[in-house]
This record gives sequence, C-alpha cells and structure tokens, in this order.
Amino acid sequence: MRVLVLKPHELADPGLVGEALRARGAELREHVLADEGAPPALDGFDALVVMGAPWSVDGDEVRGWIDPLLERLREAVAGDVPVLGICFGAQAFAQATGGWVTRAADTEVGLHRVESQDPGVVAEGPWFMWHGDTIGLPPGAMRLASTPNGPQAYALGPHLLVQFHPEATADIVRAWIAYDDGDFRSAGVDPSETLHALRVDQDAARMRAATLVDRFLDGR
Repeated sequence: MRVLVLKPHELADPGLVGEALRARGAELREHVLADEGAPPALDGFDALVVMGAPWSVDGDEVRGWIDPLLERLREAVAGDVPVLGICFGAQAFAQATGGWVTRAADTEVGLHRVESQDPGVVAEGPWFMWHGDTIGLPPGAMRLASTPNGPQAYALGPHLLVQFHPEATADIVRAWIAYDDGDFRSAGVDPSETLHALRVDQDAARMRAATLVDRFLDGR
C-alpha cells in the first residue's frame, strides 16, 4: 500500500498517524507543498493524507499551491482514492468539495474532548487541537464529532476528515510552539502544561490514532 502524504509545511510531521500507517504495511511518500510546489499525481497511490499547516486555506502563504492541492483532492474523490485530511487538510477538502471555511468564534488550542457521533471511529479524546477556522460540511458529508465551535470530524464516502491533530506528540507540538506560540498566548493556554499533558497521554493518544487510521483504511 502506497500513501501520499502532503505536508503544507516542513513541520507537518505525520507522527502517530504515520506510525499507524506503517504498522499496517503502508509505504509513505512525503511531499512538502511550501517547498516543492504542486502535489504529484495520484497514479500508483492507494490513499492520500493531507496534513495541517500554520496558515488558513485562503491565506497569502498558500497561493502558490492551494489550487493544485484542491484539484488533487477533487481527483481523489472522482477516482475513489481515500483521503485522510487533518486540520488544514480537512479544511482544504471541504473547500474542494462544496463546503466552506471561515474564521471560528474562538481559537481552539490545547487538549480538548469532542462530542462524538461515532466513538468507534472518532473517540471522545482528548485530542490536541490548534485551529482558528471552522468548516461548513460539503454536500452529502456526515458529521462524526463536534465541539461548540463547530465540526471536528466528518466523512464523505471513504474520506475521513478531522479538525484536530491525531498525529501530535509532545515533540511535534514543541516544534510548532517554537515556530509560533502566538495562539497559545492569545488563548491564555500554558504551553508547558499542554506539553506535559501530551507526554502523560501519549500511550492513549497512540491507541486513539491507531484506531482512527484502522477505521480509515478499513472504510469505517
């Protein structure tokens, strides 16, 4: 099984998700959109994973490659190539398939639980979150989990999209905070407390990520 992992930014490490994919025998090819430009063709890939980003889908930083990414997502839908979208990836999928993305009332950052409509696919958490946008679901999509801020997971056919970060480990989040901790400061969330909580929760987080990936690969 070959999986194309599209990373908007070099720090978008697939982490626990990549670990779970490899445990299922997947061979991952990573492509950094900000550095390498438009994504490669989907020929020969069995699944597509689109990771998170420090930018919004309509931000100036993504203009050089966002349209080719959206087109590749449409091609995946048309060609029945399952997509796992994470945060930015879930937002890009919505925009590509008739939904919408806009600023949320609040930035969700840190560990949060979700209200899950299907705990067998999306556990209640806690999941690590870091996003200031919310999603309007595409036509035909099924909401799987939410918080008062909006949808946190949804499905469309074989595609599974989540606003939270199932891949996150303490080391990954530490690198993100070093890159830009502005949202933590604005939200009044202590980064050191979040990193400690991630370390304490890592074994359980690994199991939740593995379950999510298993259900994705098995078509839920």
